[in-house]
Amino acid sequence: MRKFRSKNEWLTVFDEHKTSGLSIIDYCQQNAISTTAFYSARTKFVGKTQRQKPSFIKATVTTKTEQIVLSQQAPIRVKTPYAEVELPVNCHSQLIVDILKGLQA
Repeated sequence: MRKFRSKNEWLTVFDEHKTSGLSIIDYCQQNAISTTAFYSARTKFVGKTQRQKPSFIKATVTTKTEQIVLSQQAPIRVKTPYAEVELPVNCHSQLIVDILKGLQA
């Protein structure tokens, strides 16, 4: 059977729901209230600014990426009787010249 509630009765229902800790569906089932009537009355009697703010916040995902470039070419190897030097292919040419000069001495 339908029960007609006044505005004050609905406001009491909304307060009781808020303090119950139950979901709207569970609260309505326990108190024999139609969920449709609950939502309709809430829309009618509770202003949009008074409604509880959503408990979800917009999440932003930030990722820190690290790029490792592996060379497909073999490294440059310089072998002498006294030392062996291995340099990456992309090293600066002046560095190679300086190392070779140092190995000559």
